Amino acid sequence: SLKSEIWIEYGIQTSNNDTLKRINRGHDFANVIKTITKTKNMGLNVCGHIIYGLPGESRDDWERTFVDTIRLGVDSIKFHPMYVTKNTLLAKEYFEEKFIPINEKDYIDILVWSIKNLPENISIQRMTAGVDTLLAPDWCRYKNEQMSHIIKALKDSGVKV
Repeated sequence: SLKSEIWIEYGIQTSNNDTLKRINRGHDFANVIKTITKTKNMGLNVCGHIIYGLPGESRDDWERTFVDTIRLGVDSIKFHPMYVTKNTLLAKEYFEEKFIPINEKDYIDILVWSIKNLPENISIQRMTAGVDTLLAPDWCRYKNEQMSHIIKALKDSGVKV
């Protein structure tokens, strides 16, 4: 018999209910827990996307989201920095100086911390992301440069790359 590997991806983004409301996700973290638990109970692989640098969040929020995501039993994670794209409500806030994007150092610091704390049974499918309609942060424009900075930081912290 043929067996297929099936993955379901969920945009967890954050476990902070205030942030989920602020970014108009339309659900709370309890809904994420319920949905991922149901998916895992069906025997499917789950990849969770988390975003570092969401509006109003701090390093504590990012660490909590990471830990909460691990507790969900995901099989893989995609890490993303929060970026501002054209023609969005966040772009309006950015231009009004009501939102300051995550800087590269803070993103790399939390990413390295996350990878160092990642259980061995959970894979990483993405460490950064960018988009053609990017407004900010500018450092997200250059994916090869981002990756070289991330790899250097991982090596400097003792992570085998």
